Amino acid sequence: MKKILKWIGFLIGFGVLLIGGIFLLNYFGTSLNPKSGKGTSLKDPGTTISVLNWNLGYAGLGKDSDFVADGGEHFYPPSKDAVLGNLEGIRSVIATNRADIHIFQEISEPDMLTLGVDVLAGVRDSLPDDNWYFTNDISTRFIPQKSAMHHGMAFFSRLKTDPVQTIRLPLEPTRLNGTLKRQYHTQVREFKDANGEAWAIFNIHLSAFDANGNIRVQQFERLLEIVDTFYQDGKHVVVGGDWNMQLIPTDFPHTTKQEYLFWLKTLPHESLKPGWKMLVDETVPTARTNERPFVKGENYTTIIDGFLISPNVDSISLKTIDTNFEFTDHQPVWGEFRAKP
Repeated sequence: MKKILKWIGFLIGFGVLLIGGIFLLNYFGTSLNPKSGKGTSLKDPGTTISVLNWNLGYAGLGKDSDFVADGGEHFYPPSKDAVLGNLEGIRSVIATNRADIHIFQEISEPDMLTLGVDVLAGVRDSLPDDNWYFTNDISTRFIPQKSAMHHGMAFFSRLKTDPVQTIRLPLEPTRLNGTLKRQYHTQVREFKDANGEAWAIFNIHLSAFDANGNIRVQQFERLLEIVDTFYQDGKHVVVGGDWNMQLIPTDFPHTTKQEYLFWLKTLPHESLKPGWKMLVDETVPTARTNERPFVKGENYTTIIDGFLISPNVDSISLKTIDTNFEFTDHQPVWGEFRAKP
């Protein structure tokens, strides 16, 4: 009997240590857990560069979804079938708007927010010719899939480029669920076009719910320092992503109550150095509120996704692709650029 009790005590103690170790590993974990793969048919860059930027909302924030952090009632998507349907829609939009470079935010491996759907793999299958690179901004370790979180940013390129670099940005002081630190960073790829001009393309996703937008501004100002060093080094710089700040004033029709607009923050354009430009399609919103499922004219919509270009870059064309927020709570922005003579 004593031996049995000792074994029970040992197993309980071991279990407590294991759970404690897993908690500490996730509490202090800072790894971006990068993953990458090579495309099957890369091509040499031309004289113009096209980029598609899109926050995919982990394929869980389609038109039928609301989200608790925005004032909604639900944390999970409506169903696994809904996630799969959103992913197929995302894949279709990507296929019909092919670019040289695709940069994504809120793209996920199988976890609790995707109800086990591998969104990253689905996008990879849509872009088999591309080199791809994925880094987590939220990632759990040694946690079962039903409780795990594995989502971040991905950079796809069908052009021959240098490997992706990652550069850290300021972090929020708080932790998700009191445990996880979101690892804010930017991804950057460098290459030379057909004329020998050097480029640096950045992918970013700034904070969303920080108090008074203070961390967002710190991240933005740090980002400006980073990209300016690339520009001063002779690079043609394009920064795309989800800025989580209003890039221009907007007044699209809506009936959303003011209490659900607590997250709004205006981008501090005064921080931009002379010649740098923020590019947006003023006619189409890029993001909607998630306090309820999407109904056009009811949910608040605005523009928080777009491109920042350095003074030595020309914008040839820019458009926001209107998906009516069918598959995610953001809409893709497509741009084409060339180096100034």
